Amino acid sequence: MDFIKGIANKAQQILDPGNNQKKLTKDQILCRKFRIPDSETIVNESMVEVSISSSFLRYKVSHMKEIGLAPNIQNSFNGKLTLTQNYLLFMDTYNELACSFVIQLPMVKRIQRIHRAYDFAIALLTMNGLEITIKFIGIKSQCERFGQHLVSLLRKNLSVVDAISEFRKGLYSEFLLSKNRCNTLEVNGPPAGGLGWSFKFPGNTIKLKDRRKMRRWFDFFRENGRNFALVRNVTFYRLVSYGLPNKLRGEIWETCSGSIYLRYLHANEYEKILADHVGEMSQAIEEIEKDLNRSLPEYPAYQNAEGINRLRRVLSAYSWKNPDVGYCQAMNIVAAALLIYMSEEQAFWCLNVLCDKIIPGYYSKTMYGVMLDQKVFDSLVSKTLPLLDTHFKKHDIQLSIVTLPWFLSFFLSNMPLIYAFRIVDMLLLHGSRVLFQISLAIIRVNGESLLKCEEDGECIAIFKDYFTTLSDPEVSIFKQDRVRTRFDNLWEVAFREFSMVDDKTIKQLREKFSNEVFQGIEVFIKRTELRNLPKTHNLTKMQISNVYDRYYHVLMGGEGNPPDQSSCNMDFGSFVIFMSQLVDWVDIDDESSKKLKFLGRLYANWSSDGIMSLATLIVGIDKLMDKDIMNSLSNFIALYDDKKDGKIGRERIIGLAEDLIFITAPWREGKLFDDITNEAIEAEIARKIVERREILKERGLDVSDDEIILPDQVRFNQQKWQGKQTERYLKSGSNFLQMIFKYAQPAADPEEPLIDLGDIPDNIKKENARHNAALDPSRPVYITASTFRMVILADETYESFFRTQFWKSFHVDDKINENVGVVDNIRGMFNHFLADGRRVAVQVRKRMDDASKAGKNSQIQTMKREDGMQPEELSSKNTDSSSLMSSGANSNKSARKRNLFNDDKNVDSDNDEDENDEDDNFGSFVGAENDEFNEIPLGGNEMKVLHTPSEVKKEAELVRRFESTGLN
Repeated sequence: MDFIKGIANKAQQILDPGNNQKKLTKDQILCRKFRIPDSETIVNESMVEVSISSSFLRYKVSHMKEIGLAPNIQNSFNGKLTLTQNYLLFMDTYNELACSFVIQLPMVKRIQRIHRAYDFAIALLTMNGLEITIKFIGIKSQCERFGQHLVSLLRKNLSVVDAISEFRKGLYSEFLLSKNRCNTLEVNGPPAGGLGWSFKFPGNTIKLKDRRKMRRWFDFFRENGRNFALVRNVTFYRLVSYGLPNKLRGEIWETCSGSIYLRYLHANEYEKILADHVGEMSQAIEEIEKDLNRSLPEYPAYQNAEGINRLRRVLSAYSWKNPDVGYCQAMNIVAAALLIYMSEEQAFWCLNVLCDKIIPGYYSKTMYGVMLDQKVFDSLVSKTLPLLDTHFKKHDIQLSIVTLPWFLSFFLSNMPLIYAFRIVDMLLLHGSRVLFQISLAIIRVNGESLLKCEEDGECIAIFKDYFTTLSDPEVSIFKQDRVRTRFDNLWEVAFREFSMVDDKTIKQLREKFSNEVFQGIEVFIKRTELRNLPKTHNLTKMQISNVYDRYYHVLMGGEGNPPDQSSCNMDFGSFVIFMSQLVDWVDIDDESSKKLKFLGRLYANWSSDGIMSLATLIVGIDKLMDKDIMNSLSNFIALYDDKKDGKIGRERIIGLAEDLIFITAPWREGKLFDDITNEAIEAEIARKIVERREILKERGLDVSDDEIILPDQVRFNQQKWQGKQTERYLKSGSNFLQMIFKYAQPAADPEEPLIDLGDIPDNIKKENARHNAALDPSRPVYITASTFRMVILADETYESFFRTQFWKSFHVDDKINENVGVVDNIRGMFNHFLADGRRVAVQVRKRMDDASKAGKNSQIQTMKREDGMQPEELSSKNTDSSSLMSSGANSNKSARKRNLFNDDKNVDSDNDEDENDEDDNFGSFVGAENDEFNEIPLGGNEMKVLHTPSEVKKEAELVRRFESTGLN
């Protein structure tokens, strides 16, 4: 089946950008690398040499020289400079951690050219004091063009300088510098922060050395810029690794993740989303309400209405912004953690980046992202910790049972919060690889204990005990002369021993296991959904499975790319496509109003509150496919009972008649043969077979009465049978409209006679009696289900249609990879008229018995005189029926053959065909090889025989006897 595979393509572009660069554009790769908005595109790029300085850095260097220290500060780097519509981006070529920066163009305060004869160079000054000298490497004219583009974009961004300055006043870094008189931007007070400002931050600030950390960040901001003009270097990564200060953590989180750019770009969108959906309910909102009180219960804010309300608003806003995901378990824990350090708007945008880019697929209905990463993690354990991996496999210990919650909640539900937040710091900076490194380190440091475990429960107990003792001191693993906490040792192991677990390795493993994971997910989800579908009476499990596959195949546009199930309702356009693939009577290329009218009625009846789900679709199909004709008719007429009162009014009666004409179109147009036509053809075949057998006997040939040989294929006069069937359906359509109004009841009084001849003059009575009063538009009438059944059962064609053709027209047995349901390919047009050879054999046997009783020779002579029929050629050529369907040319060619059984051997078969036009309605049997009489099949595997193999030999002997006669 094809369900959920689509998440694969969508996820692989996010999970495996390195391995799918052919699918990602250069612009997209750049945006993900620097975590800027996806709307940015490359304007120009050039190789450059960059020198970075600031007034504080110069003071620092000068002070170090004064006290006799030699400053070892690198401020010159080589790399690629990229210009987009709103950003200036740089990354060192040799070491990405050495230097990179993202500068929003409105932050550039001054730009000037450095005049040199041999190259092109410019100097930039940012609004937060960064001084950047850029020397371009390359052809001078191209470098100057870069400068021209930069100046042009800087001018375009002048209009937003005030807006970005106002936005920066809401950042704590600006308040920190302004408070200490180190900022040209005046900030009057601290910005709105997270719950920690009111309910205190987790942990002891003294033990966490919060003031020391704040001082180091204060110096870093003065030297390397901040927020919209920030240089990331080795110092930056070290400061994040040491742990962020409480009041700065929220801003650094959104700077590392890139959500600060989205928050600035979409100012006030968070409040607008909440305002637009105030009071609205959804399935996601209901699930959010259930989990609110289970979000970090150890933190006091979430035992308070203020904390709960903030969390509710953030999760609700995200569910409205991203309805495909909505809400998934564990999102409440992550959002609750963000809100401790961030405002609601900050947490909202950080959650967006986290779910969409950093850990895509973790929070979805199928959790495909985290399931894939569990396979990746198992592979990493096998490669890096082979001894433990062998032990786990030996005792069938499933690591995913333990590690899945680690990945989903970022250890927030397992570790003390002060340590879990350290992991979140690194996760938002480096991405999901941090989860793998920390998890591997946990297993590594507990390796000795884990080797003694023999079941999953023992492993869980070991990890639980370990997490509660992370604050305990122990000897440093790498420096035996030091004592550190267990968490510090874990940190060292994670980023030293497992530093080789990088993004490239993870991408390769994700690509390797993606198909396996998605196939497992799709099978699981399909079984789950099929198990929860309503009980059906006419559809088998296999048929429901086929409908399920086609349903999701259509929803994904036939690309085999299944979606997340949260948005798997079918709109009317998809429903039309679905029905065109499922039934014979809907042609996707047909734009007639009748098609849309009837399908619209089906859609309205099968959907619930205007929403078509798989469950309601299955129930609808199951009703129409009822093989009991009385139930089938009742279910069909119920489609027109809009008022549910059992009465079908005049307008709906006319619509019903039109819909009957529409759904019978393939049979009315002769594209498909119904049972009546098939039975007539079979009867004609039986008559011809009996006639030929009697002629052979009359010629003195030994033909056993036990032998009945049927051809595999026949060539017949297609147009004649189509014409007869078309005439039947046209007549039935006309009769139905007349009969249904004839037996319709007056709407005013059901007891009132349909024709009241009371005081009407005699000369008008006869005229009125000829017409049904129910047809008078001035007199409303209605029919009931019983009336409809009576009229249908009284018509041979419509009765046969609803007894067999209608439910068979739903091709629920066809697999998704078959091209089914398209009338244009005339699928199955003549598949069934010889499908039951035994039924033909029964008719042959009956006719043989009747002929025996009536006298064989006289019967043959009579048949020849009355019908003028010519024995046609029997064949056993086993070819596709579509290639043997006759055209006028083929029929004429066959008819021109000499008929050796005609008394007048000079009579042309063309004349015979004209004479026998009324009776010869199926043409002639045709085979690959014919004897000189052109009528006896050669037998073998190319013909259907209804007798024993020994009797087949008799047939071959019969052929040889014909050949020996030497007849011309």
